Amino acid sequence: MKRVLLLAVLAGGLPAFAQTTGLIPLSDLGTGTYQGFQGGLYPGGQNAPPVAHFRAALARAAEVVPRNTAGTPDPQGFIGMIAVGMSNTTHEFGAFERDQDENGNRSARLVLMDTALGGQTAAIISDPAAPYWTTMMQRLTAMGLTAAQVQVAWLKEADAQPPNDFPGHATLLKNELVQVVQNLHAKFPNLKLCYLSSRIYGGYAAQGSLNPEPQAYESGFSVKWLIEDQIAGSPALSYGQAGPAQAPLLLWGPYLWADGTNPRSDGLTWLISDLEGDHTHPSAAGEEKVAGLLGTFFSTDATAAPWWRARNDLGLVALDALKDAHVSAANPNTNFGSASPLLEQGGTSPVVPYLGFSVAGVARPVAAAKLSLRVLEGGGGPVFTAASTSWAENAITYATAPAIGAALTNHPQASRDGTYAAAVTANVNADADGALTFVLDTTGTGQASYHSKEDGAAPRLVLAVSCAASPDSDGDGHADPCDCAPQDGSAFALPLEVAGLRWVGPSTLAWDAQPGALYDVTSGSLASLASFTAGDVCVGSGLTVASTVETTPPLLSGEGRYFLVRAANVCGVSRFETSSQGRDRPGAACP
Repeated sequence: MKRVLLLAVLAGGLPAFAQTTGLIPLSDLGTGTYQGFQGGLYPGGQNAPPVAHFRAALARAAEVVPRNTAGTPDPQGFIGMIAVGMSNTTHEFGAFERDQDENGNRSARLVLMDTALGGQTAAIISDPAAPYWTTMMQRLTAMGLTAAQVQVAWLKEADAQPPNDFPGHATLLKNELVQVVQNLHAKFPNLKLCYLSSRIYGGYAAQGSLNPEPQAYESGFSVKWLIEDQIAGSPALSYGQAGPAQAPLLLWGPYLWADGTNPRSDGLTWLISDLEGDHTHPSAAGEEKVAGLLGTFFSTDATAAPWWRARNDLGLVALDALKDAHVSAANPNTNFGSASPLLEQGGTSPVVPYLGFSVAGVARPVAAAKLSLRVLEGGGGPVFTAASTSWAENAITYATAPAIGAALTNHPQASRDGTYAAAVTANVNADADGALTFVLDTTGTGQASYHSKEDGAAPRLVLAVSCAASPDSDGDGHADPCDCAPQDGSAFALPLEVAGLRWVGPSTLAWDAQPGALYDVTSGSLASLASFTAGDVCVGSGLTVASTVETTPPLLSGEGRYFLVRAANVCGVSRFETSSQGRDRPGAACP
C-alpha cells in the first residue's frame, strides 16, 4: 500500500508528519487484509463477536452486581470499574470519568476509577510484581473499594518506541497483554469483563518517537489477536470455558483509530489539534473525543446494559466546589484565590489547597461520596478536614487559613491529566450544616497541580444519593437524583426500545407510544439489514406521534424493505434495534 509522508513544522511543538497514512481502520477493513492479516475486530473480518462469545459475555454481564467489600453480592454494595494502562489511558479515562460522574443515566452503584498511570507500558505491567499494581490497589483503598468489588476493566496498552517490524512488535504486545489480563484475573477475583481498545492515531509523530505510525495502527492487531485467541479456546486465556479460568472474558471496547484527517466510515477523524505537542498524547479535545466514544459504547452496548444503566434506588449528584484556593507558606499574606491551577507542595515551604463545598439540600446519609479532582501535572497525598469552613476564596492566605483537621484518607501518586479520587462519605454524612472544607496536604516536595474552578474543571463531590429520601421537583413520581430531567415532568429516564411496530393501513406504520417521546424512522433494503451497512434512508425525524405514512419508492420485483423506529426524549435516544449480537443500527440517516 502506498503511503504519502507529509512534513510540516508547527509552532510550539515537534515537526508534524503525515496527516493521513492510507491505512484502513480495522473496523472498515473487514475481510480485507493488511500485510496478509485479515481485518475486522473479531474473527472472519466481523466487527461483532461470534454468537457463542457474545452469549457468554451476556452471562458474565449478568454476574456484574453490587458487592460488599468482601465481594459478596449485596444490593447495598458497589461495582468497581477500573482503567488499566499507560499515560494515554489515564488522560482519556480521566475525561470519561469526569463526564460520566454527572451522567444521571448511569448507575450510581458503579464507581468509575482511573487506575491507569503514566509510563506504565504493557512490558512493565505484564510483571505481576510491578509497582503499578501496588499503586492501583492503594488508589482503590483511597476510594473505599476492595479488589473483590472490581468487576469491569477498560484496558488500553502499548509499548514505548516499538520497532517498525510488523508483525513482530504486534505479536510481542499481544503476548504481553496475555500476561496483563492474567494479572487482572489473579488480582481481581470477581473481574467478569475486560474491554480493550488500541491506540489512537499516531501519524503526526515521527518514526522512532514514542508510538508513531504504522505501529499505532498495528497495535490494533495485538488486541484483535488476543481476543481471537480467547475465542479459539486458548487455555492461557480461558475465562472458564476452556479449563480453569486464567483471564476475564475479553471484548473490544470502542475502536479508537482513524486515519488522521481521512474520516472512517462513522466519521471519526484525528486532527493535529486533538494531540498534544508531542503528537502522541491526546490534547483536551482528544481526551474528550475518546471520552465520548467510551460513553457512547458503554451506554449502548448490550453487555454493559445490566450494570451501566441507572437504578431506581440511588442517583448521582455531582457538586462542583463553591470555592477553591491554595495558600503558600512562602507568601503567607498573599491570596491565590483567583489562581489557576491549584498548587500543592510539601516540605519546608508548603503550598496547600483548600476546597469548599455545600451539600445543603442533598438527602443524607448518602451511600457514597467521592472527592474528585482532575490532575494537571501530577498529584496525590492525604486529604484532611479543616477546623473551620468560614473562609473566603478571595481572602484566604496561609496566615489566615483554617487549621488542618483530621486525616480522612491517603491517595497515592496520580500522573498528569489523571484523576484524584478519595472517599469522604463519613465526613459528608457527619456534617451538621452542609458546609464542608477539604484540605490537600502532602509531604512530597515536588509540586503537584490540579484543575480548578477558574479553568472550568472545578474539584467535585460525586454523591450516590437515596431516591426515596429526595425531593421530586417536577412531580412526575421520580425523585430528582433518579430523574435524568428533574425539572421536566415529561421524562425521567431514557426511552425504551420501540415496540409494537405494525401496519395500521396500506401505507401507515404505527408503534407503541411512549410519553414525551419523539421518533425517528429509517428504512432500507432487506439485503443490507444483516450486513449492518449504513444504507438506510430517513422516513421521518422528530415525529411527535407514534405513526407515519410510508413514502419510500415502490418495491421492485423480489425486493424487501425493513423499517426501524427509535424514540428520543430530553434524556437521550433509544436504540433502533438490538441484534442477536447486541449492536444497534447505525443512525446517520436521520439527523
